Order: sequence, then C-alpha cells, then structure tokens
Amino acid sequence: MKLIADFIEANLDALVRRFAEAARGLESTQGLKPSEVISTLPEYLHAVAAICRDGATPEWLETRTRLEEAHINLRLRVGATQEDATDEYTLLGRLIPQLWEDLQPQRKPTAVGIQCLFQQLEEAMDHVVVLFSGYSLEDRQREKRFLRQMDALAPRWLEPRADPQGPLKPLVELIVQALEATGAELFLVDAGGRGLVPVAHTEYLSPAPGRRVDAQGPSFLGRVARSEEPLVLAQARGLEDATREGLHAPGWSTLLGLRLWPHGDLMGVLCVGFAEARPVPPQTKRFLETLVEYLSGILDRALLMGRLREANARLEASETRYRLASQAAADTVWDWNLLTQEVSWSGETRKLLGFAPDEMGPLADWWVSRIHPEDRERVARGIHAAIQGTQARWQDEYRFLNRQGGVMRVLDSGVILRDAQGRGVRMVGAMQDVTSRWEAENGHERLLREARTARVQADTELSQLHALLRQAPVALAIFRGPAHVVVLANDRVCQLWGRASEQVLGRSVLEALPEVEGQGIRELLDGVLTTGTPYVGHELHVRLARAQGGALEDAYFNLIYQPLRQAEVGIEGILAVASDVTEAVRARQRVEGLAATLRISEERQRLALDAADMGSWDIEPATGRATWDARFRSMLGLPAEGEVTLDEAMQFVFEEDRRQVERAMEEASRPEGSGEYASEFRVRLPLEGQPVRWISGRGHFHFGPDGRPVRFVGTGLDVTERKLAEEAARQRAEFEQYLVGIVSHDLRNPLSAITLGTSSLLRRDDLNERATKAVLRIQSAAERAVRMIRDLLDFTQARLGGGLPVHCQDLELGALVHQVVEEVRMTVPERVLQTSLPAKVIRGCWDPDRVTQVLTNLLGNALKYSPEDSPVAVRLREAPGSVLLEIHNAGAPIAPDLLPRIFQPMQRGVPGMDAATRSVGLGLFIVRTIVQAHGGTIDVTSTPEKGTTFTVRLPHADAKQAPGA
Repeated sequence: MKLIADFIEANLDALVRRFAEAARGLESTQGLKPSEVISTLPEYLHAVAAICRDGATPEWLETRTRLEEAHINLRLRVGATQEDATDEYTLLGRLIPQLWEDLQPQRKPTAVGIQCLFQQLEEAMDHVVVLFSGYSLEDRQREKRFLRQMDALAPRWLEPRADPQGPLKPLVELIVQALEATGAELFLVDAGGRGLVPVAHTEYLSPAPGRRVDAQGPSFLGRVARSEEPLVLAQARGLEDATREGLHAPGWSTLLGLRLWPHGDLMGVLCVGFAEARPVPPQTKRFLETLVEYLSGILDRALLMGRLREANARLEASETRYRLASQAAADTVWDWNLLTQEVSWSGETRKLLGFAPDEMGPLADWWVSRIHPEDRERVARGIHAAIQGTQARWQDEYRFLNRQGGVMRVLDSGVILRDAQGRGVRMVGAMQDVTSRWEAENGHERLLREARTARVQADTELSQLHALLRQAPVALAIFRGPAHVVVLANDRVCQLWGRASEQVLGRSVLEALPEVEGQGIRELLDGVLTTGTPYVGHELHVRLARAQGGALEDAYFNLIYQPLRQAEVGIEGILAVASDVTEAVRARQRVEGLAATLRISEERQRLALDAADMGSWDIEPATGRATWDARFRSMLGLPAEGEVTLDEAMQFVFEEDRRQVERAMEEASRPEGSGEYASEFRVRLPLEGQPVRWISGRGHFHFGPDGRPVRFVGTGLDVTERKLAEEAARQRAEFEQYLVGIVSHDLRNPLSAITLGTSSLLRRDDLNERATKAVLRIQSAAERAVRMIRDLLDFTQARLGGGLPVHCQDLELGALVHQVVEEVRMTVPERVLQTSLPAKVIRGCWDPDRVTQVLTNLLGNALKYSPEDSPVAVRLREAPGSVLLEIHNAGAPIAPDLLPRIFQPMQRGVPGMDAATRSVGLGLFIVRTIVQAHGGTIDVTSTPEKGTTFTVRLPHADAKQAPGA
C-alpha cells in the first residue's frame, strides 16, 4: 500500500486543483469561496495516505474523522443535502485513478492499495449518512438483522382466497419487536381498490368479521392511505369514532401508520401502536419506512406466486378438459391461423380421416381440396362469410374425402376469435364423423315409410299417429334474461300451457307454470343461457296443469331452445319452439311395429359403442337385474357368461370408490333430479398381478308415470391411461412450482451471503494480491448468478404470468440512455462506449426500470461478443410515431441459421463461448418481452462488413402521469 500513499502525496497539489475545477459544477459548492470548496481536502488526503502507508492507527483515524466532520458541517451550514456531500467523495474517487492512467505498470498502485483508498472514501460517505440522518452503523446492522428475519418468515405464496392471518401475523409481530411497540395491525385493499380490510393483528388470531375502512375517508387509516410519509396520532384514546374507524386497539395511546405502496399502487396500510403517549423520533419513522417497503415486496411476491399457482392450476385443468373432450368425442380438433392460413390438426386425425397430422397440408387449401366437389363451393362460401362478418361461431355438415377416397359425412363446428377491430385472426374447431348418424336417420325414415305402407290398411292407430304428427301445433316464445321472463308468446303457446295471454306475458316461465318447478325446466333454460349451446329435446316429458289450478297431466313436447345473444339479435335470452306430441306419443306407444325400429336403433347404438371402445349396461332398478355387454364385462372383470346382478357387479369396484358410485346412482335416480349419472371409479381385476383399472361411467335413469325409476342405461369407458397422464402432469406441475421456489428464495439467500462475504473480505488489509483476485472472481460469479436468477424469474413471469408488467411514467429518454451508458462505462473502463443523442429532448411514457434492463442487456451482449479493441455505439433518434434505440458492435456476425431464433429462450449468439461469461440464454427473450409489453418491436441485422446492430422501436406516445403519482 506504500505505492498508493506515495502517489497521493506526490500528486497532492494536482489532485486539489482538479477537484476544485471539477467541483464547480456540483450544487453543493454553488456560492462558496474557492477556499471553502477545497476546505480540509489537502489535510484529508494526507491523512488517507498515512493510513494506507502506516495502517489505521488511532491517531490517524481520529485525524481523518475530525477532518470529515469539519467538511460535512461546512456543507450542512450552506444547505447542502446528503447526496451533495457524498457526490464530492465520489468525484474524488474518480479523479485519483485518472492521474495514474499514463504511469508504467510497475509504478501503478496495487489492488490492495486501491482497496485501501476506496475503503477510506466509503467510510467517509458512511460518516456523511450518519451526520445528516442520525442513522448510525449500528442502526443499519440492526435493520439488516430484522430484514433477514423477515426474509426467513416470508411466505412463498398467498392464495388469493385464503386467510392470510396465519402467514402474515409473524411478520407483523416482528415489525412490532423491531420498533419496540405494543402491537400492530395490517390492512390490505379489497378487490375494488377503495376499502381497507384487516388481515393480520398481533393481539388476536383472526380479524373480526365485517370490518372495512374507506381508504378515501376521514379516518386516521384513510389519511395514512393517502399520505406518502408516515403519520403519527399522538393521542389515540378518547377520539371520535370517525377518526378511529376500523382500528381494534383500545390499549394503544400513540399510533404510527404508513401505507404499502409497491409499483405506485396502494396495497394496504400498517398501523403500529404504542401503549404510552410519546413522540416518534425520525429514526423510528425511517426504520418503519424500510420495514414496510420490505414487507410490501414480500407481499407483492407472495401474492404474485399465489396467482401464478392458481393460473397454472386453471391452465392445467383447461388443457385436461380439452384433451379429454377431444378423446371422448373422437373428434379431429383443428386450429386455423387466419392471418397466415396455416392449419394444425390434432392426433385424432388418423383415426377419423385416415391421415397422420404430418400428412395433411399446412394450409387451409388442403382441407378445401378434400371437400366433396358438390359441397365445396357452398362450404367455402359459408365459412368465409362467417369470418368476414361478425359471427362468433360457424357450423356446417358436408361430405369429405378420406385417405382411401371414400366419402364420409362430417359435422364441422368452429369458434372465431377476433382482434380489437373485429377482424378474424384465429379459428378453432372440431370435425366429427356423423356418417353413422346420417345413415341411421335416413334408414329410420325408410323403415317408417315401409312400415306405413305395409300397415296402411290394417293399423288404424299408426295412421292416426302420422295424422297427429302432421297436424301437431307449433308454439313459439321468447324468454328474456336470466329470469326467463316471457316477452313473446303466440296463441299456440297459450293453448299448450292452458293459460290466457295476460297470465303469461311479462312473467317468468315458472311464474306462468308453477307446477313444472322441480321437473328440470329451470335447469334446461339456465344451461342454454349460460353455455350458449342449443338444446334439442324430442318428446320431453312434463306434468302440466292444462287449466290453472287443475289436475296435473302427462304431456310430451318436441322442443328446441336456441340461445339469443345481445350482440347478434339485440336481446339476451332464449328462443323456444315447441310442438305438443302427447297424443302422438300415446298412439305410438300402442303400435307394436315401432318396437322393431327401437331394436334396430339399439343395435346401431351397440355398434357405435363398439366403434368408440365403450361398454354398456341396461339395469332394472327395482329388481337389480342387469344386462352387460361383453366389452363392459371385460372392463369390470365380470364373468363372460351368466347373469350378474347390480349388487354382484358392485363387488368388483374398489371399496374406497363403491360408496361414491352408489351415491351418484342415488342422486340420479331421485324423481326430482335430472336422471343423469356420471362417476369415475377403480376396479380390481380377478387375476393376481393385473394393474388397477379406471372406468368412467355415464348413464341415464328413465322414470315411469309414477315418478319411479324403471330403467337405467349407460356406457363405460376405460380411462386408465388418462388417469396415469393426469397424475404425471400433477407431479410435473408440483416440481415446476418447487423449482420456482428454489430460484426465487432458496438460491437468492446463499448468493446474498456470498456477496456480503466477498465485500467484507475485500475490506481486509491482510489480503495479498492473489487472494484479492480470487475473491473478486467469486464476487463476479455471484453477481452473474444473481443476474441469471433475475432472468429466470422474468422468464417465469413472462411464460406463466402472461408477460412482464410495465409501469409507464413521464420519462426523458435521452437522459436515461446517457445515465445507463455511464454506469456501464464505469464497470468496463477499458472499453470505448460511443453515444449519439439528439439535441432535442425526447419525452414519452415508458417504464424506466424496464427500459434500463433492455439497454443494459443489449450493451452487455455487444461488449461480450465484440473485440476488446473495438468501440460499442449507442444511438437514439426519432422516427415517425416512435423512437429508435440502436446498439452496434463490430466483430464476427451472428450465424444466419441462428438469426431467426435469436430472441427465443435458451439461445446464445456464439455457441461454446467461455463458461465464465456464459448466461442461461434468456436475456434477449426478456428484452423482446419488455419491448413488446411497451407495444414496440426489436430487430437485429448482422453481417461481416457492417457488424451487428440491434434496433429497438418504442411507440412515441404522449407522456402521461404514472399510476398513483
């Protein structure tokens, strides 16, 4: 350290002169005499040189402290701020190294000497903080100790709808201990952003129900919510109720409150109470500000992680429902990008159409070419009319040519997604094979015609049935809104219901027909309105009083419920079309010939179940006798032959699941229920060593005239593979959450310890040059790991949280670019950074922290991938409607095959580079995400002749006030 001491003393006059010239631009020296600007500087530099040469002896330390106090007191007298005084020591720290730049290497100070010099300047700045604020080193150590304890108590996540008292009460109690207070209470804003709700109190386990405080009201808590500084209520006892509104602290005499204000938005209020009346010193207020700011960060992170967990769960459930629905329906699901015309097809394509997904053309033209020529023009015209119009859905039935050239009939439905201008940008739909249904319907009509021709003379009842069907009245009505109020009803509706027009119009359906309550009509209407799916019911059975107050009669209707949307027809409700087929049903029930048609229909159903790999059952609930097809017997492990009752079959179901299956059947078989049965259960096959099998059962109970169940039919599907996939997906999701926890908390703490440890080691005098370099390498590696963690957290937020949040505010972009470049230049003094800024001030609404992150990442890339003797240029200029920020460097260009994916995660510009400078490959992905969040774009050009240039284009919107400012 002798070199640094000799250097300072040899250049003492030059240092004082340079400081006096450079300090003229500082606010702290305005109006001072030249002698006052340098004040005690020569003596101070002499003392610093002596400490570096002889060590920190008590005499020299006392001299240095006396000179620092004299200098700082002079600045206090002329009205300088704490930042002004520390800026002077920072300036001195820059001037001294500038003097030895031209010295020969052997004459330059060593790393140990430089560390000694900078340690003296850092301690001087600490002295400034103590004298200006009264906040001593012991106070800061105590503050750090409590902040570390808050880190240890911080919850990893807070569920949005869970009670936060348990995880938050220890944090509030720790703040009370830190401030030596009597107690405290934490309030958070409600969903509306105006009310304050208590969530944690040091004196009780759970907040009293119903407490809520208006954040804009006149109470003490309301004033705290609107104040940027801590507020004190010196005498809290005996105040009016309006002032104490929301507080539950009768034993507190003095109140100290501060709002939680992360990201410029009100999060809540912390109120600390003291039992005795007392003044609150500035140190306590500052300590509270530090603790509350840290608490805000903890709560913000925990709530964000809670929302991420909830979003992940919803996403996983949505994806599972989509996959199961696709598999259960045996549909081909397609996704059509209307901007690029690219179409992707699901894995069910091979089963339905005979094509593997990779065999199908990537564009929509391939699908059009496979439509039957007679249907092609009609289908293409209809789907394009739907896309170019305002419709939300499209559906058509047409013929399609499969892989073998055969004709199949498909029902194709799609949902159109539109942008803010109403333009169709994406369409997602499903194609279903309805060939069997179409053939069955046409075959059914043919059979009816044959039966009618054969029995026209002999079966008068069948003739009467057809006559009744031809003459059946059709009723039409419109029900408005969730209450299903009748706003339109023709005469046939009144005839069907046995009501006068004035007893129907303006009333809800259940007011006009109170006797149908509990018969499933309300559920049908609610389902159609909420899901938007039409309901078609053939021979819907209800018990209806044809005259008001009369006896209930069995009635049967053919019924269609069609949802109406406000955006499409100007009304939110349901269109109902019905015809009374009661007499037709009764007549048909007496016609024996229709039994043959029923058997044919059942046989076709059996064939359809075989094609879908499903089993079926038919049970008489009164006797327990059952018919099981061969496939369901195999699924359940039943004997292949012989009669098996329902009770005997239930013995093959796992005991843990048996009660659940029985309960589902009991619910479905109740006369007032819908009759629909659904349950998933496990079965154990009779042979040893066979795995457990999962069965998904769906069925329906049919009821007799007396309301008792007379028949229970249903189907079963083996869903073992789906259950195994769900379990694997659940374990994967839990692992991802655990990994995020490690990155956000468990890794950051040890890295903080490493950083603090290296900083402490670098202040020691007994480190030789080799040890100092080793510690500096450790410190650099830890800082790089912290940057990697930050990138990983930003990546997780971008992928799971739907993008990175930006908080725009009025910003002078040129000043920000200049500041960031200067900060980077201090970290790499050996490199040349060139800036080109416009003379005109560029203002706009951008997020300063995120723009700084973009520029820092791009500058870091440019320095990393360019020769050390080449400059890196930063240019800022205006363009029509936007501003352009360009970062250019020379050197080897980015490989052409890498350019299209340079902004994707885990991509690096130069493969195989030095491990010491390698990152996780997320920097450019995060840069693009931040730019896109501002509504901008980023491009890159890279050639051997012109080098590499990244161009960021940000919209040049008018400056606006940031939220909460």
